[in-house]
Amino acid sequence: MPSPSPASLSDPQTVHPDFAAETQHLDGTITSMLAQIEAWEDRSRNVGADLETSLTLADTAEEHAAMLSVHLPAPYFGSLKVRVGGRDQTLYVGKIAHRDLKGPYSVTSWESEVGGLYYSQETGWTTPRGLKGTIQRRRQLDVRQRALHTLTDLYDAAAGGDTGGREDVLLRRLSEGSTTGMRDVVETLQPEQNAAMRAPAGQSVLIQGAAGSGKTTIGFHRLAWMMHPDRLHHRATPETTLVLMPNQVLASYAARVLPGLNLEGVTVTTPERWQLGFLGLEKMDVTDRTLTLLLQDRDNGRRRAAWRRAKALGDVRMLAVVRRYLRLRLEANLGTLAYQAVVETGRQEAEVQLSSAQLHALLDTVLTREPLEGYRPAFRAALEAELLAQANATDAQETSVLRQLAPDLTRLVGRIFAGMLPVTEARRLLQDEATLRSVAGDLLDERTLSVLLSDPLASVAKPRRSYADVTELPLMLAVAGLLDGLGRRVGNGLEPYSHVVLDEAQDYAPLLYALLGRAARPGHLTALGDLNQGLHGYKGPNSWADVQAALGNAAGQGAELLRLSRTYRSTRAITELSAQVAATYNRVAGVVGVDRDGAAVERLTGAPLPQLIARAVKTMQAAGHSNIAVVTRRASDADALVPLLQQHDLDAQPILNELARYVGGVVILPVNLAKGLEFDGCVVAGADAQMYDPATEYESRLLYVSVSRGLHRLALVAEGELHPLLR
Repeated sequence: MPSPSPASLSDPQTVHPDFAAETQHLDGTITSMLAQIEAWEDRSRNVGADLETSLTLADTAEEHAAMLSVHLPAPYFGSLKVRVGGRDQTLYVGKIAHRDLKGPYSVTSWESEVGGLYYSQETGWTTPRGLKGTIQRRRQLDVRQRALHTLTDLYDAAAGGDTGGREDVLLRRLSEGSTTGMRDVVETLQPEQNAAMRAPAGQSVLIQGAAGSGKTTIGFHRLAWMMHPDRLHHRATPETTLVLMPNQVLASYAARVLPGLNLEGVTVTTPERWQLGFLGLEKMDVTDRTLTLLLQDRDNGRRRAAWRRAKALGDVRMLAVVRRYLRLRLEANLGTLAYQAVVETGRQEAEVQLSSAQLHALLDTVLTREPLEGYRPAFRAALEAELLAQANATDAQETSVLRQLAPDLTRLVGRIFAGMLPVTEARRLLQDEATLRSVAGDLLDERTLSVLLSDPLASVAKPRRSYADVTELPLMLAVAGLLDGLGRRVGNGLEPYSHVVLDEAQDYAPLLYALLGRAARPGHLTALGDLNQGLHGYKGPNSWADVQAALGNAAGQGAELLRLSRTYRSTRAITELSAQVAATYNRVAGVVGVDRDGAAVERLTGAPLPQLIARAVKTMQAAGHSNIAVVTRRASDADALVPLLQQHDLDAQPILNELARYVGGVVILPVNLAKGLEFDGCVVAGADAQMYDPATEYESRLLYVSVSRGLHRLALVAEGELHPLLR
């Protein structure tokens, strides 16, 4: 019997012919899960050989029970009817796996290889045993609070194939209101999103996607996918994973999706905080003097010079410059030093020694390769290996011999690496013209050298306390990484991160990419960004090709570039306006919005700004929207508007810096902190040419971010004429 149309299946009043059977299966699955939870919680069943083992087994079982309990209200969201080896079977797909040993109520997880078939457009696959399988039906099941509400057939071979139901389910989900956290899109992953999320493990991936394409959420889901046992030796673990977000507001906002994806324990922070923490500079002030100059200085010459210097500091070639500089410093520190000692090996004494030439040869060997452990520990290890060989120490004697050698070796290594700190070495390199030219002469062109040696930020005040500028941090990290290695600190050593995820990837310097590639396992970096939204282009790449080159240098392989061509966030009217703005810098070609109806973009002018903003917000609230953002050009604009809006009976909670947290309701915030967030409605305050200069590409980028924040409603507000791109 042909399936009803997707529209009828989404109507609660229409009874699908399989509705009763699906309801019965849901009840059976919940009963099976409850039985499993009860078994896990029964400590008398979890008994080991001794008390300690019994306690461990019981605690582990309780953790499993707690995880499964969370998913009882909705055990699964989809099903697959498949034919394998001449036999039909139905598989249910959910957010967590459940194995029913006594009945037909097992659930496969969405991250598994089989679960991936639910999202794919393919109709056939090959099982691990080599059998050919075909998809007979894909079905979406809307389960909430242990009850089946609707079901929609997405694909049905018996009814002619694709039913169009996937789009119907997507539009239904997109019509829902925004939340104070990122959307969980497991149930509605689209084929191109699924393909990006499931790009081969062990291959670094760059995902380019327009505002609203779901790239950040896809990054988190890829991370969850990477942690599934099916990833085998590429599998990541939460405690060994690093996620970098552009600011702390977005990091807190994004982190709320983690528990639903079983990603507790993942480190989520900003690139600046991570770099400072790794360098041990947590108490230092962090500045971005380049951004300050770009926003405040009207001298175009100084602005161009500041931009060029920031770009030069983040150039991936600076890693080679730092390597040469450190070699120069270390060879000078080693000078004519030699080493000699007498050690006891059993009942005998052995004299060991290294001439200055031998020490230089060992140092050269270490400096030539790129060990994860860094020059200092690698040089120490090379010294120990050579001296053990000279002493003819047996395996049993090695520990004793090394203990005898330790004090003198520590002093020797200390003299060679004396005073070499990341902050001082990075700044010394830039301030010593003769040294910089000697180590970088054939690596950098004269223009770049001149830019590095200039000081276009002289007019920007420096903090009174010790500080690190965001444009300097990658250079400092390069010094630290080459000297002592990069990675995740474990005790006194370093281990590579099992996976690194970078959000807003267009704002990371190529040099930082090269270093992060070394901090992670080879091929285990996922970067998500949109070159259209590059608000900090002075520290970002010129193109994704720059990033691919940097990661190729880091891990011996490049990164695959994938594109999300469809944006899902906004209504047709908002998406079209956003594309119109982005088209002015000609990088929006190919972006297609979901064909979702909605209110027309509201344009309000001819009255005081606070009055117009209040009117726009109240119109959105009257339409049933609660999470609404008023987006301003600068933080100072938002701060000044708060008391003025109160005079119009509107309480907008300000988010003026990274320490603030988005908790929903009506908020007012600058565009740089709005990037990455989404709201039911968005009001662009001061949407005119005075606030966003039409002649400056950077200002057009800011405007694009502002107008692309709303899911359902967008209002453009200006006291005078609107910006030319918005009329």
